[in-house]
Amino acid sequence: MSSPARVLAVLDDASVAGALLEASCALAQLVQRELQLVYVESAAALAAAELPASRVLAHAAHDWAPLAPADVERGWRAQAARLRTQAEQATTRRPVSWSMRITRGALRQTVLALRDETDLLLVAQAPTHYALADSRSARRFIAALDDGSAAGHEAVALAGRLAQALGAPLRVFRIDGQPGLPPLGSARLVVAPASRLAAPAVAELRAPLLLVGTPA
Repeated sequence: MSSPARVLAVLDDASVAGALLEASCALAQLVQRELQLVYVESAAALAAAELPASRVLAHAAHDWAPLAPADVERGWRAQAARLRTQAEQATTRRPVSWSMRITRGALRQTVLALRDETDLLLVAQAPTHYALADSRSARRFIAALDDGSAAGHEAVALAGRLAQALGAPLRVFRIDGQPGLPPLGSARLVVAPASRLAAPAVAELRAPLLLVGTPA
């Protein structure tokens, strides 16, 4: 690349922001780049709200009420505000330059569209049960996937630096010629070459995914 790209961190739900921001801020510090948080407004949620039969159970209510597109829009604004607050807090703990971009669509398609913009792309999706800031996660590991490629070797090296920065053990998995992913149930972060985005199992990951390198 002619100039250093940003670190991009992509998510579609504020509930995963804590885990994603902890990893992405640590990464941005390590590589001395700006961090850009990309919030994806779910087009599927808006389409569902436009259906006449859509209903929502309001907080502290006992009856189902109609769900309208305006409700989804309000939810997006609340999520965006929550994300900005969380990013401000995270970048106070690990000072990095950051910005936030809002787009609309689907998480996977957004990631595919963004992967040419950077060689360091983090992705997190909901629902999830992990939290990097949780003290119980101290024994959970950083997983590095090595497929034997230059990007795979780079992923392992970067995962080692991140493991040290986050105070977590590192486990390296050789995946030469394997289409799927190894068991990664207790990983708190998965670091993989960008080519692994095509693996169907990626959609089932329960931890943030850092894609290293650019598509061939």
